[in-house]
Amino acid sequence: MRSISIVKLITFFFFIALIIVNSAFYIESNRQIRDAEYFTYQRFMLGMRIRGQEDSGATEQLKQIGLKNSEYDPNEIRQNGEKIFSDSYADMIRYNKKLYFVPRFFSVDAKMLPRIMIAAGLDPLKNDITTHEVPLENLEEMSTRRIWILWFIVNIVMITFFIAVLRKLLKLRNLKNMIREAGEKDKFRLIKIEANDEIDQIASEFNTTMQKINAIKEARALFLRNILHEFRNPIMKGRIMADVIAELLQDDNFKNRLKQIFTRLEIILGEVVKVEKLVSNEWGLKKNRHRVMDIIDHSVDLLLLKDTSRIEVRAESEVSVVEVDFELYATGVKNLIDNALKYSNDKVIVSIDKNKLCISSVGDKLEEQRLDFERAFNRKVETSNSGLGLGLYIANQIFKKHGHVLKYKHEDGKNNFMICFN
Repeated sequence: MRSISIVKLITFFFFIALIIVNSAFYIESNRQIRDAEYFTYQRFMLGMRIRGQEDSGATEQLKQIGLKNSEYDPNEIRQNGEKIFSDSYADMIRYNKKLYFVPRFFSVDAKMLPRIMIAAGLDPLKNDITTHEVPLENLEEMSTRRIWILWFIVNIVMITFFIAVLRKLLKLRNLKNMIREAGEKDKFRLIKIEANDEIDQIASEFNTTMQKINAIKEARALFLRNILHEFRNPIMKGRIMADVIAELLQDDNFKNRLKQIFTRLEIILGEVVKVEKLVSNEWGLKKNRHRVMDIIDHSVDLLLLKDTSRIEVRAESEVSVVEVDFELYATGVKNLIDNALKYSNDKVIVSIDKNKLCISSVGDKLEEQRLDFERAFNRKVETSNSGLGLGLYIANQIFKKHGHVLKYKHEDGKNNFMICFN
């Protein structure tokens, strides 16, 4: 499912809400105008009845209901005004921002006029309405000011609320970018705290956590430097002493055994350092396109073998190319070839095709516990003929960093380790 940022989502719904609210205000404003116009039309009808009674106080009565006899000519109002309502004997017209009720008797059928007058509450026998052709003018102001003031307040509140929320969300996005930047850079820069809201509290807690992590990283780096120094010095002295003792005893076998012990200690120390760097993500990849054949050649060179006749490389006619960190990837392949040579007396077959690299050697099927490449030190017991399981672990971690997969299959009495490129 495609992810949508919170900022975009809230912005989208805000504008939808703004459109709906403003549309509602527009519709309500038009409704109120229509209601006011219809109410005015009814007052005009009442005014026509008052004028038809020939009462001396008709002018005052018209004023009480917000009407008066207009001084404008009916034809001028008709020609320059906007017709709002119309019936059989009069028109309600807007002219100069006011409403007028202009009688229109010439268009009324003589038979229909009495019926219309009865419906309007007038006496058809007196026919008094025909004597009042002067337009009626509305004195009450028709205004939607209040609803538009409310519209303005609602819009200001909504926009202010949106801006406040957006500022908080942008602040949260900036915090996300700072956290990502802190993960990508070696040196952590404290996030600036501006307020005491929840976002700044998260930033404060993140600062505290990162300071602790930095302290742990510095302690780990110091520990590694010290342990490398403390271990390498005795190993070097041990190798020198082994040579001296072997010379004194004139025993080459004893000399070789001592050298093998110290060499093994040095290799284990190097493996531990590699594990630490892989786990802590401090091993940056420098990828370039390389031929798989060149990687295998370099892996064999790293083994420092005097005789490489036990290693047979088979490749298809098509040259396989991968984008990898050359030195690091060759180290992973070297570990696999080294294991194959160590635990088999027959030839080690290295097969290359377009999608994978396979290293095969004759041997018994590996124990289930040794197939967990995600765990270092996956052996219950270390013997003189078996290691700590670091070789496969480091190789697997290297291939994972490159997006490749290490697989194992035992078939026809052979152990097959396959590095799948895709």
